[in-house]
Amino acid sequence: MIEGVIKPGTVSAVFTKEQDASNCFKEVVAADFGLSVNMSTSVENAKRVAEQSGVHRHSVEYALSFNDPHQHLPNSQVLALSTMCGHGMVSFNMAKKMLDMVREGRRTSEQAATTLVRFCPCGVYNPVRAKRLIDEACQEQR
Repeated sequence: MIEGVIKPGTVSAVFTKEQDASNCFKEVVAADFGLSVNMSTSVENAKRVAEQSGVHRHSVEYALSFNDPHQHLPNSQVLALSTMCGHGMVSFNMAKKMLDMVREGRRTSEQAATTLVRFCPCGVYNPVRAKRLIDEACQEQR
């Protein structure tokens, strides 16, 4: 992948298993490319992976939730699906539509997740997590 990068930019990878992410992180650290690496996960997971790799984590950014006193934001299930894209390109309406289609039996949760991931240009949308969130949302509905 590194050889294919011909100009400054961002390379993203999404992992569904912590061990896979940890192994990749260790390889990047060992290769000493001189790269900045950002990890989007819980603080606990980031700390654990950094410690396993022998890296001292130097910063943490917190997402503190949404504050909407006028109730303009969609429900938490839609927010969880739409905010996985780092650039906000998965719309609330599309996330809600996919949830509704799965609840109505017109799509599977995997098909809905595959549709949602297409709108994320940054490549950090996690279709495995999206499928899990959709399945959980549909279970709560019943």
